Amino acid sequence: MLPKIICHIMSSVDGRLLTDRWTDPFNGQSKSELMGVYASIGRKLNTDAWMFGKNTLCEGFFPKQFHLRDTTPLSHPKPYIASHTSDRLFAVIDPDADILYESSTVRGDCIVTILPETAPADYLDYLQKKDISYLFAGAKGDDLRAAMQTLAEVFGVESLSLQGGGIINGAFLHAGLIDELSLVVYPGIDGSAASPSVFEYIGKEHLPARGQSLELLSAETVQDGIVWLRYCFHKADLT
Repeated sequence: MLPKIICHIMSSVDGRLLTDRWTDPFNGQSKSELMGVYASIGRKLNTDAWMFGKNTLCEGFFPKQFHLRDTTPLSHPKPYIASHTSDRLFAVIDPDADILYESSTVRGDCIVTILPETAPADYLDYLQKKDISYLFAGAKGDDLRAAMQTLAEVFGVESLSLQGGGIINGAFLHAGLIDELSLVVYPGIDGSAASPSVFEYIGKEHLPARGQSLELLSAETVQDGIVWLRYCFHKADLT
């Protein structure tokens, strides 16, 4: 069993993600006003959990690293369910097992961190003391399918909003785990080929979206030139 995964992302018209590089709205409004539309649309998705990449989390919330004294892992680690006081969960993938959490929540939602099975026992003990849930994504922390299965079966998550950045979006795309794309298009341009984009798979696969097709579900002009596009993923059986 897997949760329904909706990739919810806002980009410029050229598919770029660095908001400080986008051109300003034509009518004099601030970028922040328009970007608030993205958040309000996200709430409409009404998912059980949401997540974004480790870099985004650390830059915006928890910039410090946990310094280990003992890196010895447990021989048979098991998921840990902390006390949950929020209606939604926030998930993050931490393959290095080194985020230093100053809180057990992100924007009021309880954290579930996704770790490698080799995560040090000291770090797992730290998470338990911080009342932070965790689960595992294989030996290297990159088995996304196994992680999503545990999130569904152990934590009861039926739907998840994946909110970037491009690298984590690309990893989920390559794994064939995205069921729907919720693309909010900001009426502005970046223009640089070097800027991060909506999907940025890093790996050996030449065609990370191979066997996946998009069906347009809806196209809505929201306000001030912002367009909300929703697509359903169709996946061919490549086995």
